[in-house]
Amino acid sequence: MAEAGTKVSLDQKIKTVRDSFEAFKRGDLQSLGNVWTDDIVWHGRGSTKFGGDFKGNAAVLGMIVQFAQEFQDIKLDVHDILASDEHVIAMVNSTSKRGGKTYEDHVVYVFHMNDQGKTTEGWLIGDTELLAKALRS
Repeated sequence: MAEAGTKVSLDQKIKTVRDSFEAFKRGDLQSLGNVWTDDIVWHGRGSTKFGGDFKGNAAVLGMIVQFAQEFQDIKLDVHDILASDEHVIAMVNSTSKRGGKTYEDHVVYVFHMNDQGKTTEGWLIGDTELLAKALRS
């Protein structure tokens, strides 16, 4: 992360996003929370409990914890990452298990990042019908 007033490069922003996925794999929620602003807004799609807007670092972390409690063997394999001055987009192959069934999805994560390399807003774009089906089983 850059100091206040210092603008991070695109490569640094991409590294932050890659490191965030690695932190998730390790279950390191503190590292995840450290790369978001305190007032982050996370947008989930669909009508499940993971859909809607989650406002604030604690709310986003709480949603992630709840997701990890609902599913087992969650694997988020980054396929590619694209970046511009304001956004980093991660294309991710996702696999998880619930109720003895395996669910696979291709998910897009969009991170709106400030000049210091912290995420201020995020979107998860995946198969909402698949998620709803998994939660019903």
